[in-house]
Parts: sequence; structure tokens; C-alpha cells
Amino acid sequence: MMRRLVWFGLPGLGILGLVAAFSVAGAASAPTPSLRYHAIVPAVVRGEDPTPPPSPPPYDGPVASLYLASAGIDSSAPVEQRGTLWEGGHEVFADPSAPGNIAWYSDSRFGHPGFGGQNSVFAAHINYMNYGNGPFARLTSAEPGSALYVTMDNGDSYAYTVAYVTLVPLAVLNSGGMDAIVFPALDAHTERITLISCGGDFVPNPGGGGEYTSRVVLVAERYVP
Repeated sequence: MMRRLVWFGLPGLGILGLVAAFSVAGAASAPTPSLRYHAIVPAVVRGEDPTPPPSPPPYDGPVASLYLASAGIDSSAPVEQRGTLWEGGHEVFADPSAPGNIAWYSDSRFGHPGFGGQNSVFAAHINYMNYGNGPFARLTSAEPGSALYVTMDNGDSYAYTVAYVTLVPLAVLNSGGMDAIVFPALDAHTERITLISCGGDFVPNPGGGGEYTSRVVLVAERYVP
């Protein structure tokens, strides 16, 4: 009864007043409880370096295949290493050696898949005379946000997200526009894949064959920790 009177009978004391009043009222009747102190000490593991070991460097060997479902690119198209050549005072990318191949320009000036801050360049035909459709025939159908997979010949695979597909006039590329496509400014955590093929209007040559007026350029990127 005494405890109840003190608890409710002292308005305006607030929390501290209630606690103090409760202690005073209970002191006469309640025995003093024994107090025990319990210390909790976290376990400490000594001798271990909390810094994670560095990741091994990316594989620097050849590319085995590309796969981009939304553009109909599958791993059956052979990927070959190609370089550049000079034509009419301009440095140009060499065509794939066969209509069904994908050219990867593996010169050290260009990128290598797996390495942050680099742009790897690939090219293939959309079609070829007396052959039919090439590996990049449906490049303009690629959907932004879809996944492009690059697999190396040691089995390593990297996934890139398609950022955009655009059509660039050949005249723009020949007047310096290709440099911006091949050598973009990338930070160390961004890696890019660029796929290039013919596009636009086809202008036939009088003696056979012809040339497209534009190039289709697809850009895909991934984040590198």
C-alpha cells in the first residue's frame, strides 16, 4: 500500500522524482539486493591482417567469343585478332579475314577486356556479297540495358550492360570522329566494349560491291571495383 501511494501521490516530480520516491518508499520494507557486475569483453583475434588480399590481375590472353542475345550475336562466331592499316593517308581498322568472323583489335593502343579504364573494339560485317548475313547483322536491334558477355579463351567471362546503339555517318568518322569512339575518356572503374559494323544507305560501286554511308556503333560498359 505504501508503494502505491508514493507512486501515484507525487505529481509533478517527473521521471527522476518518481524513481527517487519509489526508492525511498521501498527502502524501509525491501531488503537491499545484492549487486553483481558482469563484464563482457569482445573476443580479439590477433595476428590477422584485416586487409583483404589484392585480386589477381585480369587475364591478358585472347578473346574466345561474344554473346549478345538481343542482337543475335552468339558464341559460334569466331573471334580473331586483327590490326590496322593505312589507306589514302588514313589509319583504318582491317576487315575480318572471313565474312563470318568477328575482328578484335588487339593492338596495345586499344583496350583489353577485363581491364578498367580501357575500351575494347570489335568489328564484324552485317552482310557480305555471296555470303549473306554476318555476325553483326542485327546490331541495331540490340536493346539498351541488355547484357553483352565477353568470354576469354581461358574461360573467364565478363558481363557488360549495353548503354546505347547509334548510327554515325562515315564522313564524321573520317574527319576525326573515330578517335572519340575508339579512345574515350574513361575513369579507372569503367570498362567499355565497342562494337562497330556498317549501316545507313548502301551505295553500289560501278564495278561491283559498294560501301555503306554510316557505321553502327554499340557501346556497353561494366563497373570495375
